[in-house]
Amino acid sequence: MNFRKLSIAALFLTTSGTLMYAQEKNDTVKNEKKIEGVIIQGTTKKGSESNIITVQRKSVEVIERVGSVQLEKQGVGDVSVAVTKATGSQKQEGSGQIFIRGLGDRNNSTTINGLQVPSNDPLYKNIDLSIIKTDMIDFIGLEKVYNPRLWGDMSGANVDIVTKVYTGKPYFKVNLGSSVNFNAVQKNNFFLQDGPSYFGFAKLEQPSKNAVANRGYVFNTSWKDQEVNNPFNSNLSFDFGTNFKVGSQGKLSIFGYGGFDNSYEYFNGITGGTYSAQDDALRIYTQAEEFKYTTNTTGLVNINYKINPNHNINLSSNYIHTSEQKLGNFSGYNRDYYDNDVNQTRYTTQLRRATTRINDLLVNQLRGEHTLSEPLKISWNIGYNRLDSRRPDRQQNVTVLDKQQNYSFFASSNPGANNRYYDQLLENDFVGDIHADYKLGESAKITLGYSGRYKDSDFKATQYNFRILPVQGSYFVDPKNYDTFFNLANYQSGVFFDVVTFRGDVKYSPEQALIPQTFTSEMTNNAGYVNVDYKFSDKFTAQVGVRYENLMQKLKYNTAIQEGKQDRDYNKILPAFNLKYSLNDKHNLRLAGSKTYTSPLLLEIAPFEYEDIEESTLGNQSNYLADNYNIDLKWEWFPSKNELVSLSAFGKYIQNPLARVTINSSSNSTSVMNVGDTGRVYGVEAEIRKDIYSAGNTRLYAFLNGTYLNTEQELDNDKVAKENSGPGQSNYSTNFNVTKDKMQGASDFLANANIGLEQKWGNKNSMDLVVSYSYISDNIYSLGTQNRGNMVDKAFSTLDATLKFKLSNGMGFSFTGRNLINPYFTRVQDNLITGNELASKKYKRGTAVGASISYEF
Repeated sequence: MNFRKLSIAALFLTTSGTLMYAQEKNDTVKNEKKIEGVIIQGTTKKGSESNIITVQRKSVEVIERVGSVQLEKQGVGDVSVAVTKATGSQKQEGSGQIFIRGLGDRNNSTTINGLQVPSNDPLYKNIDLSIIKTDMIDFIGLEKVYNPRLWGDMSGANVDIVTKVYTGKPYFKVNLGSSVNFNAVQKNNFFLQDGPSYFGFAKLEQPSKNAVANRGYVFNTSWKDQEVNNPFNSNLSFDFGTNFKVGSQGKLSIFGYGGFDNSYEYFNGITGGTYSAQDDALRIYTQAEEFKYTTNTTGLVNINYKINPNHNINLSSNYIHTSEQKLGNFSGYNRDYYDNDVNQTRYTTQLRRATTRINDLLVNQLRGEHTLSEPLKISWNIGYNRLDSRRPDRQQNVTVLDKQQNYSFFASSNPGANNRYYDQLLENDFVGDIHADYKLGESAKITLGYSGRYKDSDFKATQYNFRILPVQGSYFVDPKNYDTFFNLANYQSGVFFDVVTFRGDVKYSPEQALIPQTFTSEMTNNAGYVNVDYKFSDKFTAQVGVRYENLMQKLKYNTAIQEGKQDRDYNKILPAFNLKYSLNDKHNLRLAGSKTYTSPLLLEIAPFEYEDIEESTLGNQSNYLADNYNIDLKWEWFPSKNELVSLSAFGKYIQNPLARVTINSSSNSTSVMNVGDTGRVYGVEAEIRKDIYSAGNTRLYAFLNGTYLNTEQELDNDKVAKENSGPGQSNYSTNFNVTKDKMQGASDFLANANIGLEQKWGNKNSMDLVVSYSYISDNIYSLGTQNRGNMVDKAFSTLDATLKFKLSNGMGFSFTGRNLINPYFTRVQDNLITGNELASKKYKRGTAVGASISYEF
């Protein structure tokens, strides 16, 4: 066991006996006489609109928060949608991943109560925020400006999810709801793959090596699509809070949440389009449909023990189980399977893909705060996270339909065209932080801290390919029931198909063929940091700090692409400053600067190929960290307790930027690499939270924000070739169309507009009506090469509405409408030579409406 592991273990052991708790994240604030932490006293709701604005006004650091009260009024159910209510944020279509200030998943970080948590999907760095329910949080902090208490691996923002610590009278609340997506409910027949269950807990086990070696075809689930009745969405949840007095000064508070929800969706349109530089189709599925079913089961308990005014501890445990099923049927042209009929006059490629993903995430945290004396306060936070993520029994079939003969045959002798795939990612993640705040008189404070993290990741994948043996025309295959061809009897006959992997035939060399593709990672982070806050006057406060990080990562991989290992060791010194000048009690000016870095994801490093319908993604062991230099200037105006007007200008200079590009290959594969020497981002953000009308029990208000972005990065073919060539390297190359282009994923303009009406009457009766509109302009999905244009996601808008009633007798009613204008989501290939935009993907998500009822005891 090395020194870094021992240091983290020592942190856990030495802090586990200390009784302290940080009830609120320590935003350094200014008051008239001295620097102190923001303290929420009594039963003040940390998630209320007025408190959110008050904390932002007082903080030395540039912070932005979205509170639980605002989210409840808007009917926002998950954190991914909640984050998009903040300025400069956008959600990537089809996922829960967030772009902030034009920078995507790898440029951001996610924490729960200040501690990092693993992603639930190996394809991403951050946890899918859509699986975290807003009912169990107090607020979401969006930290776009770096300070040394944060891990330095961020250039967009850190999203901090603060779970609810209960204060107030005991209660118990039950919520029951249902909704429909019109795309799904209007589909006469809704299909999913065989195997997974309604609640998403059914285990789809990979066949044992012995069974495959002895019998070959031993798959228990059917290839045939299974019809689902009544595709209506449902949700059931409960939450409760209570507290007890302990002794003369102590108080024990408990908050709990449990819930289940599911969702049915259906898409049809165009997908998979990719073209040559001369607009010739390489692949396009002109008739594409996808059925989607998701479940989420969540449980949270948060126990807070206030021993006395100086001692607090808190224990929280959060379990999240999610499942996602996708069944796609695609018809069109694909040159990789059949290239004789581009216009599909006689022959059409038919592709079926069924995918199930099951995730189990456990987040455990113990944290505390202790005031040892008037000037000295110690805070600590430790956590253990475990992730089990699986894709069991992904199925793919490809046939070609002869329209004249009304006959289908398998498209290619390539065994990988028809396959079953299993993978599993297991992660154990230990993370902790301890820091001391020491006040030096009335005007200064120094913070010293240590952060540690150790995470081991173990990924395994096996793909069973079915090599077709008979010549075309000598067999029958039914695309609606592949069980008639792929079955044990046909396998044992020895004349229809063989089962093989990329390592060999399971019949003749099972020991070799059944070795899975693997990659493992052992990551150790150690960091020390110091922050100094100094109040020069009642108006001017400065915070200056620096963080040192050591990042070590040991990788081992044995995949279809390459076998090897790699050790990475980085040392980073990350300075930061925050300056705040208060013109008066209502106006602030802020200036902040910092250095951070961006690291590639595990699956972006490991030489592993992941194939999807639209693209094939290759890991790249030759990429490395990018360095970021950040500057922010902000003006804030607080007209009243519920109102805010702000304007920000920001810039980022990036050395060795990372981007997803199409590499030089016959399969149009994409990979992530350092594409040039420099990149830059600059922009302007504006936010308005304003009461339009307020009198008596009636309030009409608006919440508006907008962001303009200008981005650019260098694209250097010679740099890519040099850094990716040689023994043990990826040997990938590019042929960029231009020497400079926009940053991948960055939209030039983002906007959110929310109009709300709040009406109260009688004894604690209320109504809230909120209409929300969002707009995202064009952005690059992936950079083009070899004169093929960039893949560009076109601009689109969304409109949502929520109407909620809360009555004094404990009853509550909610009515929601989602995606009311239902625009097309469109991705195009923007070819430079011809000037044409060619459709790669086009579909509508469908409008959804729902209602729920709740009762609070």
